[in-house]
Parts: sequence; C-alpha cells; structure tokens
Amino acid sequence: MLKPIRHLIGAGILALLTAAAVGLARFMPEFWFSFYTDFSRTAMRYLGAAFGWVPFPVWELLLALLIPGVVAGLIYAIKRARVLGFLSGLLELIVLLAALFVGLWGLNGFAPTIGEQTGLEVQPYSTDQLQAAAAWYADQASLWSVRVERDQAGDVVLPDFETMSDQAVAAYGRLAEYNGRYALSISRVKPLLLSEAFAYTGTTGIFVCLTGEAGVSTETFPLAQPFTLCHELGHSLAVAREDEANYLGFLACRAADSELFRYSGYYNAFIYCFNALYDENVTKARSLWDRCSQELLHDSNVHVEHNKQYEGKIQDAAQAVNDAYIKTFDEAGVKSYGLVVDYLIAEYLKNGA
Repeated sequence: MLKPIRHLIGAGILALLTAAAVGLARFMPEFWFSFYTDFSRTAMRYLGAAFGWVPFPVWELLLALLIPGVVAGLIYAIKRARVLGFLSGLLELIVLLAALFVGLWGLNGFAPTIGEQTGLEVQPYSTDQLQAAAAWYADQASLWSVRVERDQAGDVVLPDFETMSDQAVAAYGRLAEYNGRYALSISRVKPLLLSEAFAYTGTTGIFVCLTGEAGVSTETFPLAQPFTLCHELGHSLAVAREDEANYLGFLACRAADSELFRYSGYYNAFIYCFNALYDENVTKARSLWDRCSQELLHDSNVHVEHNKQYEGKIQDAAQAVNDAYIKTFDEAGVKSYGLVVDYLIAEYLKNGA
C-alpha cells in the first residue's frame, strides 16, 4: 500500500503547486508576467531545438506508444493484483503532464493581451465599422486571389509542406523586423501524422508545448493552410489565446513574401469579419459578395464543401472538449475565436481606413 500512497501524495503536491501558479497568474499578473513569458519562450526554444530535427511530431509517436503501454500495464497489474498501484501511478503521471503543460506554457492564457502589450486600441465597434472592415478585407483578398497559382479546376495550388513551413518561418522573420516580440522560438511546422483523424475532430493544427512542436493537418483546406501554419507558430511565442494566435497568423501572412501567404491571410481575415457581420446583419453581410472576385467566391464555396466532409458527432464532441479547455484559461470558449475580429477591425481602422 505504500506505493499507491506515495503516488497519491505526489499527485496532490503537483496539483497544489499548479493551483498556486494559476492563482499567481490570475491575481498577481504584473508580478507573474514580469518573468513568465520570457521563461516560456525560452523553454519553447530549447524544446523546439531538441525535437525540431525530427521530421514528424514526436508527441504523436509518444502518444501512440503510451496508449498500448497503458493497456499492457493495466493487464499486467491485474494479473499481479497491483491495480491500485498502477492506477495511482497513472494518476500521478497525468497530473505531472498537466502540471508541465500549465507551468511551461498554459499560464500564458492569463497574460496581458496583445492589444495591451502593443498599444493596439480595441473597443466596442458598430455594425457599420464591422461592415467597412469586412469590405476592406474582401477587397484585399480579391486583389491577391488573382495572383496565386491555380489548377485547371480553378483551385489554389500549394507548394510542398516543407516549403510552406520555411515560408511561414520567414514571414515571422519579416514581422520581427518591425517588432522584436515576434521573433520565433521554433524553426519549423510539422505535418501531423494523423492528419485525417484530426480533420474529423475539426482540428486544423495544434501546438504541443511539452515538445515545443507546432503541427498542421494536411487535410486542412489548402488555402487555409498557410494561415494555419502561421497561427501555430504564433503559439510558440507564448501566445496561448486562440484569437490572438489568429491575429498573429494574419500579421505574419501579411508580412510574407509569398503571394499565397498574403492571400491566405486576407482570405481568413475576410471570412472572420464576414461571419461576424452575418451574425449581426445578414443583408449587409450578403451584400459583400458583390465586391468579391470570382476567384475569392470560388475559394469560399470550395472551402464550405471541403469542411462538410468532416462534419459529424466526432467533431461536435471534440469541439465541446476544446471549448471546456479554452474556458479553463479565462476565455469565452470556441466563440471567443471571433474576438480576432476586434483586432482585425482595429487593424483596419489603423492602417486601412
């Protein structure tokens, strides 16, 4: 019985330390984030260097080994009548991984916002301001939509994944020339081994801080892939909030040399603003289609059809889990992704209006 007790005590201590760190991040942010963000970025840089040379996500391999390992361990424990020791050890491992996740990166969910850090003023906006921003992003997306390579069906043609990864990293390099806070901690994005499985959960990309790896599903709608690569790289900069990673993804795409990346950034910015406007005023939203290029209209229609093939109960369940996770770190849930619209409107009023 001593081993199960030691496991439970260890799990309890880790849980208390994690709770204490969360409390400091939430209620003493000025103190905590005077050092934590730099620590988190440094940790991601070292982890990224340690695992970045492997061409596939190491965490996927470890997960693939862990699952059968747990099953085999449980069978062995049952045969040896050591189930309690096994389960308590498993609990301690789970709590340890959760503590590492929170300690290394997760607490960035409580950090000052990008708007607060950069002085980008975000405020309540009128429907007319949202419509004006959406129209501007539609114009920009239309402009770039005719400059990208397309096949005979009119669909956007992507370079190979490694090339896109290099272009995404280079985009952040250009962005960092204007603001050093955007200098990357890692040097690549990896294609997910289980891309199709992730597509059915509605997951286009993922950043795993335990190995410092950013991964993107190759089943993601092609035009969205450059933006998604930049989004996941944004997480490596100790940016935990999804809406802010979306904003960083847009900024990086806009800064890129690649016409494909610029189109992907403006396309996604337009879609975010259009969807927000549609929720406010359907008539105003639909009027925007009249100013879109035929290529942009084609891509948006193909995008809808692409996503339909992965819709279902699996995606609904996965989104519910993701929603619960996001709320844990003080966001408004999956709908909080729409907060990127506030940044995009502010960006439009600052640079486009």
